[in-house]
Amino acid sequence: MDVATQTQTPAAAAQPTSAMYGDNAMKLGIFCLNISGGMVMSEAAPNVLSWPDTVAVAQAADAAGWEFLLSLGRWRGHGGRMNANAEQYETFTWAAGMAAVTQRIHLFVTCHIPVFHPMLAAKMAATIDAISAGRVGLNLVAGNNALEFGMFGIDQREHEDRYAAAEEWLMLVERLWTEQDEVDWEGKYYTVRRGYLQPKPVQRPRPLIVSAGTSGAGLDFALKHSDYSFQGGPDLDIVGGIARRTEARAQELGVRGGRITFAPVVLADTEAEAWRYFEWYVDELGDLEAAQNQIRGSMAGGSQSFSPEVHLQMARYKVAGWGGMPLVGTAEQIVERLVAYKELGYDGIALGWVDMAQGLAEFNEKVLPLMVEAGLRSAP
Repeated sequence: MDVATQTQTPAAAAQPTSAMYGDNAMKLGIFCLNISGGMVMSEAAPNVLSWPDTVAVAQAADAAGWEFLLSLGRWRGHGGRMNANAEQYETFTWAAGMAAVTQRIHLFVTCHIPVFHPMLAAKMAATIDAISAGRVGLNLVAGNNALEFGMFGIDQREHEDRYAAAEEWLMLVERLWTEQDEVDWEGKYYTVRRGYLQPKPVQRPRPLIVSAGTSGAGLDFALKHSDYSFQGGPDLDIVGGIARRTEARAQELGVRGGRITFAPVVLADTEAEAWRYFEWYVDELGDLEAAQNQIRGSMAGGSQSFSPEVHLQMARYKVAGWGGMPLVGTAEQIVERLVAYKELGYDGIALGWVDMAQGLAEFNEKVLPLMVEAGLRSAP
């Protein structure tokens, strides 16, 4: 019997075990656990990867009730004095490994759309969703560093065109995830003939989607097609401006999606002590050249999320934590800033530290109880 005429009876889907479906007002995640140095471009952070250390941090976050791990899609280091982020675990295979050693934490795969054909990405994501019992998500990236894409022989499309291609890519992936019949697709950017995908993802109607675009086309794509917009900036003024622009555009489009931001954390007993540590790892040991290389690569790749002037201002914050507004101070001060994020409409935040294991443990001990008191988290 031809496969197209068979009646597909999918196995009963288990309820997703993901913590992302919980009701905490401020969801917590870890950013960049799959790259050496994590969020930090500094000699203070180890520029080598260790799978046992990665597993230990992921399991500690999982046990503490954190909601997600968000990988960073990178294919090479940034050059500079120390070639920051020199080692990277590929994000799909990393998530499959993480799925096997964790229980509830959600695993967001950063997917560079031009690199992964929709047929391949749909199959890999469905496989990880089965391994994890419904805990995979995709962080979709329409364009990237031109040097990295050159490693694949890919010339990036013009900025507006890449989001049109991303929309077609996702429409095709969603059909493969949800339709029982074979899928034929002849589009402007992709072709699939008799596309077949079984088993389907555990999550219904599809795995969660994150998108980081904040340019005009990027923001529209995120608002129309993702469950969470991923956005941030070096200070509260910039972040607040993005939040207000996002809310206004969401109202114009008649949509309401979630929002996630990101930040490096320096927690200490006093604010002065925290800032001394921040200045030590950023200004004394940081690799500013690597950060500037990353920014130039992003701009050469056609990024329009920020103006060139803001991009250059962000170099120091790239060193500190990929351009996110640092959470520096006492536990009480950090919770005050998290409350401010919530008031701006953010539903979650992806965090990182110079020392991931120690930083996570201290956060769990000192900050989580205060987040419960502030109404940002439920009592464990």
